[in-house]
Amino acid sequence: MPFSDILKELVNGTEGAIGALVVGVDGIPVDEFSVDQAMDLQSMTVEYASLLKEIEKGSRAAQLGSTREVTVMADRAMVMLRRLNAEYFLVLVIGPNGNFGKGRFLLRMSVPKFLKEF
Repeated sequence: MPFSDILKELVNGTEGAIGALVVGVDGIPVDEFSVDQAMDLQSMTVEYASLLKEIEKGSRAAQLGSTREVTVMADRAMVMLRRLNAEYFLVLVIGPNGNFGKGRFLLRMSVPKFLKEF
């Protein structure tokens, strides 16, 4: 199944979702699906890739192991980042009134689908 199909399934299955992306740890998106073109998801992921690297350093320094998931709740959106492997992570962006729990569940369930494609 192509990345775009999995991303579309993730966004369409999550009430209030704005978009989803597969992103390299360098912050460069590999693929994306968005229902709201007003938000620049690609620029956002560059910033969050840097944040994920710093959080990863903190997790390792505290001897907690690798960071698997990070969620940021802002005024205009909830941003969930889920590690796929050492090189890529998955991003789901949900509007402030969206279904966070369903999004988190579908994000987790999408990981094996993406790993099959790598």
